[in-house]
Amino acid sequence: MNASELEHPKRKLDIRSAQNVRDLGGYATNDGRQTQWGRFVRAGDMDQLSEADQQKLIDHGINTVIDLRMVKEVTQMPNVFSGSSQVRFHVHDFWGDRFHDYRSTSRGAPPEVKLADLYCAGLVQSGFVMADIMTTIADSENHGFAYHCRSGKDRTGLVSAILLAVAGVPEETICADYALTGKFLRKPDSDKRVKPGQPGYFLTGCSPETMALTLAFITQEYGGVEDYLAQLGVNVDQISRVKAKLMD
Repeated sequence: MNASELEHPKRKLDIRSAQNVRDLGGYATNDGRQTQWGRFVRAGDMDQLSEADQQKLIDHGINTVIDLRMVKEVTQMPNVFSGSSQVRFHVHDFWGDRFHDYRSTSRGAPPEVKLADLYCAGLVQSGFVMADIMTTIADSENHGFAYHCRSGKDRTGLVSAILLAVAGVPEETICADYALTGKFLRKPDSDKRVKPGQPGYFLTGCSPETMALTLAFITQEYGGVEDYLAQLGVNVDQISRVKAKLMD
């Protein structure tokens, strides 16, 4: 992995009213190509995004916004683009109510392992939501996507990992991109809005080991990311269209 990819000046967008807003472009793939800038932007909450920053995202090429938060989060803190006429807006609630009483099976394990357990459970139990997200991207006529959760770490991190893997970005780079949240979040380990009983409570941090364990799980259980998506019902043409939006 080339460290300059992570530190590229285009990586972090100049957005002041939201945290952890960064572009997935500029990552080398296993076949010698690279992901394109301005196609996919990952972010934290967008409920307080200023008009100026909204326009910056639109000028960056964003014309579709995907909100990964739970319905109650969306209701309490509406995305500023939810009623916009300039972008298409989708809600794909990744956690739903499936993880309110979640407990890691790895008792006594370090936090990065427990967090990976949550991610793996999410990929299984919320796999149909991941399929919906990829289908939305594949079937959209648009080519500029922004997607977010609260801090832009967990739900957003999983979607980012799937996208980069589809593009053919090496796992080491995917894990490093995930870990960048620790640099770009002002308070990476403390979201006071996360309450007991919600996914992510006490499961803080963004160690690359967490994503490495998650990707290893996908390989072990499904044979790889594309096989995972295929088993969820995302067809070959749709996977190819997602890759094209990342690469072409």
